[in-house]
Amino acid sequence: MAKERSAISKSMKKRVSGTHVSGLSTSKSTKKKESGLKFGQLSRKQKQDLQDYGELVPKDFEEEEEEEGKTVKRRRVVTEEELDRELEEEKKIRETQFESEEEESADEEEEGYKKPSAYSLLIGSLKKTSKQKDFYKKIQLEEEGFDNEKEQLALQEEEMDEDDMLDEEAVDDEDIDDEDIADEEDEDEEENDVKEEEEVDADAPDAYEEEEIIYAGSGEEEEEEDDDALAQDIYEAKYADQQSGLLDEKIAAVEQKKWVPHAFKDEQLSEVVALMTDNEKISMNAPKIEKLQDIRVKKRVADAWPKTNKSVKKGRALFTPLQNSLFYQMNQYRDILYCNRTLDNAKEIRNTYVLHALNHITKTRDRVLKNNAKLVKAQKEGNDVGECRDQGFTRPKVLILLPFRNTVVDVVDSFIKLSATEQQENKNRFYEQYNLREEEDLDPTKPIDFLQNFQGNIDDHFRLGIKFAKKSMKLYADFYNADVIIASPLGLRTLIGAEGDKKRDFDYLSSIEVVILDQTNHFLMQNWEHIEHIFQHMNLIPKESHGCDISRIKSWYLDGKAKYFRQTMLFADFLTPEFNALFNKHFKNVSGKLKIKRTYEEGSILDIIPQIQQTFTRIESPSLSSIHDARYKYFIEKTLPALRKSAIMQSHTLIFIPSYFDFVRVRNYFEDNRYSYEACSEYASGPQITRARAQFFHGRCDFLLYTERLHFFRRYNIRGTFHIVFYGLPEDPLYYTEVVNFLALKFNEASAAEEATFSCTALFSKYDFLKLERIVGTERAKKMCTAQKNVFMFS
Repeated sequence: MAKERSAISKSMKKRVSGTHVSGLSTSKSTKKKESGLKFGQLSRKQKQDLQDYGELVPKDFEEEEEEEGKTVKRRRVVTEEELDRELEEEKKIRETQFESEEEESADEEEEGYKKPSAYSLLIGSLKKTSKQKDFYKKIQLEEEGFDNEKEQLALQEEEMDEDDMLDEEAVDDEDIDDEDIADEEDEDEEENDVKEEEEVDADAPDAYEEEEIIYAGSGEEEEEEDDDALAQDIYEAKYADQQSGLLDEKIAAVEQKKWVPHAFKDEQLSEVVALMTDNEKISMNAPKIEKLQDIRVKKRVADAWPKTNKSVKKGRALFTPLQNSLFYQMNQYRDILYCNRTLDNAKEIRNTYVLHALNHITKTRDRVLKNNAKLVKAQKEGNDVGECRDQGFTRPKVLILLPFRNTVVDVVDSFIKLSATEQQENKNRFYEQYNLREEEDLDPTKPIDFLQNFQGNIDDHFRLGIKFAKKSMKLYADFYNADVIIASPLGLRTLIGAEGDKKRDFDYLSSIEVVILDQTNHFLMQNWEHIEHIFQHMNLIPKESHGCDISRIKSWYLDGKAKYFRQTMLFADFLTPEFNALFNKHFKNVSGKLKIKRTYEEGSILDIIPQIQQTFTRIESPSLSSIHDARYKYFIEKTLPALRKSAIMQSHTLIFIPSYFDFVRVRNYFEDNRYSYEACSEYASGPQITRARAQFFHGRCDFLLYTERLHFFRRYNIRGTFHIVFYGLPEDPLYYTEVVNFLALKFNEASAAEEATFSCTALFSKYDFLKLERIVGTERAKKMCTAQKNVFMFS
């Protein structure tokens, strides 16, 4: 069958018979002439011979048979001057020959032969070693004018020899010797090995941008939505540039705290208080979600959800009952304060907010890319499409605050699964820095919540940017190019800085639209001020432009109203005054906000093992600001003297202090009054804590001061405890149970008289209601805070 041949292959066929591919006349087309080499192309041996003898070492030419007879080529001595002269002549011959060949190929209406460029050489070397060989093959086919691979395969065998000669010609024309080519191939192989380890190409950032450009023009027909569908999308209505005339009224209601409350009970969410800016009716119970597309979840996100969530759901349902209720409220873009998080539902909640975050990011980027394509098309056609205000000041749209690195691993894993990306740049680096460490094993006798929260990497100083494209995902993206920022409060606080610092940066928080705080109760054990500092610097007008197109920034961003469109979601194990304050001060979503908590029927007091009398004493204080002084005064005037009256009760007394500031105050009092005591706090070293515990156990000191934060991070069992005083109630009700159970440790070696005097005293005020209800139950706590008497006993 006749086959069409390329211009390159035909020109090569003409050269084989009598002309070398370099343009020099010879009867052996496959052998290079050494006389055609420049000095820089000589081997080391040839250079040495030229230096020693003043000439190249002659080499005997083998006899060659030609058509007219046998000819013997004698040895020839070549000097450098002659070599340069010959090369000049060869250059002229080569140029003349190329011109004639181009004329011949033009007559045949075929593309003329062109001198191989540096790009062609690079493609030739990479196509042999790179794992992206399909990409380079595609480029080669396009350059040679083939529409597909079939035509190339048809000529593959015939052009095998000609390709080899083409490689030699490229070497001669570009003055690259064989050793240099070998070195380049070795370097390419090493680079490819590195790429395979990192699972991304070295040119991944460029590939990412190119992918976005391609995606912008592709349109994805299966996800195209008509105007009616977009009008029903809550996202489109909430984050559109043009807002209704009621926006200013809603903002005024938010600032004046004129919320309209709606209280109801949900089977899955428990007690819900919804605060709205108007009398809008809200659904008391979330409808069952059958298809994610029905609630405007992007198709490519919805397709990956069943596989991502299969570890927590049962049956064929898309969600667990809790996920169904939570996601329905999330998708309404309301603020959520959820205080019923447990170890059992933690994974359900995490998958749900990752789904919501990725869906929000995908919608945002799709809108921008779609408008990019629209603007490009309009520019080509010379049309005016009007304003396309679809962006904020900066790219980051989602902020996720987490306490430790080990939680980040779970969140990023969910993003990887749900995004269904083919490449994750810097994934190996991420797992090396964030994954579980095996340096030390946790004591399996510790409480289950401690084992789950503190396994692996518990570093609390980190920040990570994540950038998404259609088929790729980049970890460690620059914040101003990232879609999601995952960070610890400390990690962001050090970057934001403080007033007066020379180097501060928080402009990347200017366009955040979704904020998620998970395991928020752990932030109380770190530094809650970092959380407040972050919210104070969020959704502000940036100090620099950072390359934004001001013509595409939404109007309400420019008006400084972004904080009223931000959705904030906080997930915690229980409700605290700090969470309430954040809810009241920084949850300003004009779409409304929900506070979800539960009623405690009995409280953690039922889990106390030793049968001892527990005394709760209420401290009276006229205001919240004076409660610390009132507590301190009651402790040193009433509690301590009562303990010192009895020689038995004076020794082996553990004083549990929740606040480090109160700890310092009590410690200073003990020091000034020469009490026999030891102190254990989160800032004490390991040897100091060990020594203090030993002294207390053996009775060499009477009192041990013990902080809540130390118990959170270490969960010690304090041996030798006969009496317990709670200077204040702990935030976590489990800590109350664990500390009181110190009295039941079998190795306390207490005498019968000492066991009869075991006691537990707790100080509280009416401002500690949230802590108290988690210990004794909601109904009992209400009575204890309002009753006329101030002493309550449990046994």
